[in-house]
Amino acid sequence: MALITPEAEEARSEELVSSMQASLAELRQTIQAFKEEAGAGEELKETEVKRHLTSLQTLVVSLQGAEQKLDKFREARSGIVQNGYALNLDFARAEVRCALGRLRACGGAGAVSE
Repeated sequence: MALITPEAEEARSEELVSSMQASLAELRQTIQAFKEEAGAGEELKETEVKRHLTSLQTLVVSLQGAEQKLDKFREARSGIVQNGYALNLDFARAEVRCALGRLRACGGAGAVSE
C-alpha cells in the first residue's frame, strides 16, 4: 500500500504545472514559427497548423486546471479556507492560554466585592 500525503500530491502538481508550462512555451514557439513562415509567403500545411492549435488549446485548459489544483494545495497548507480567510491557530492558542491565565489569576484573588 502506498501512502499519499498532501505534500507528495502538491509536489506532483508542481511538477505537472512546470512540465505543462514548458510544453506551452514550445507550442508558442511553433505557432510563432508558423506566423513567420506565413508572413514570409511560405505555404503552410493546414492540418499541421490545426493540430498544433488544438494541442495549444487543450494544454491551456489543462494547465489552468492544474494551476487551480496547486493553488488549493498551497491554500490548504497555509491555512487559508474558503473566501480567502485564514485561520491562525497558533495565535488563537496563545489568546486562549492568556484568557485561561487571567481566569486562574482571578480565581485565586479571594472574595469578590459587590
